Amino acid sequence: MTSMPPLSPLGLGTGRLASLGSRLSRRESTLLIHTALDHGIRVIDTADAYGSGDSERAIGVALKDRRREDYTLITKAGLPHVALPAALSPLNQVGKKLLQFTSPAKNFSKRYLVRCAQLSLKRLGTDSVDAFLLHSAETGEPSTESWEALQEIRNQGLSRLTGVSTSDPEVVRQGILSGQVSIVETPISLTAPHAEEIGRLCASHNIYLVANECLKPREILVERAVVWDQMRSRHGVKEVSTILLLIAYASAHRGVSSVIIGSKSPKHLMENLQALQYRENMTRLFEEMKEAFQ
Repeated sequence: MTSMPPLSPLGLGTGRLASLGSRLSRRESTLLIHTALDHGIRVIDTADAYGSGDSERAIGVALKDRRREDYTLITKAGLPHVALPAALSPLNQVGKKLLQFTSPAKNFSKRYLVRCAQLSLKRLGTDSVDAFLLHSAETGEPSTESWEALQEIRNQGLSRLTGVSTSDPEVVRQGILSGQVSIVETPISLTAPHAEEIGRLCASHNIYLVANECLKPREILVERAVVWDQMRSRHGVKEVSTILLLIAYASAHRGVSSVIIGSKSPKHLMENLQALQYRENMTRLFEEMKEAFQ
């Protein structure tokens, strides 16, 4: 496996950085990204479909004065979206919604993926990313051509590593067999049905494992608040927030290198860093969480 520096335990997710209804100004997004980097959150996770390219553009602006070796860029492609030039980018969001409604199929063809990688680099203002992933791939969607595209992307020096973003273990298996997957991004949480299986696959093949969607079980824990509060009390963390413990749970999962946290607030981002202090000594709590809530 092509190596890269160790991933930071937490990464910044940028799915809402430029989305309709939650867009940050360039000043706000730059402050958020700089806060992350200045406090050791070096993984920046994005995709060409996030804000129809505007998330990547905002990241590019924020990183233009930062040393390339100080951050790790992960981007993804394959979801339908509209990517007009920057001057017309306000039309992208409406176009994306219309396209996804009329033509929801993903595109993992070689020509399309290579072009997506090239456009992402232009928006990000860099010569290469650290990882380029097939976005939300499911069984039957990636083809031999898709795996060839990932190889071509590496051959052209557009990305250091290639892989998949998926919750489908069969896609991970196919990617491993293709030889083109050295990093996997997948949901790791109490409610992620294939987290254990994908974790084993990645660990046994020395593949980077990046966790996302770790906060999804919050609704279950709210619904069963009495059980959850009693559990936290038994382990001496009653005053620790559910969010921090869910991040710690994902971070402690077998083989996880980094946990992606989507945040628009520098303050909340800083608070999330506290989760790392609980990942090493909460093994019994995490086991009880799985028994009680899965």
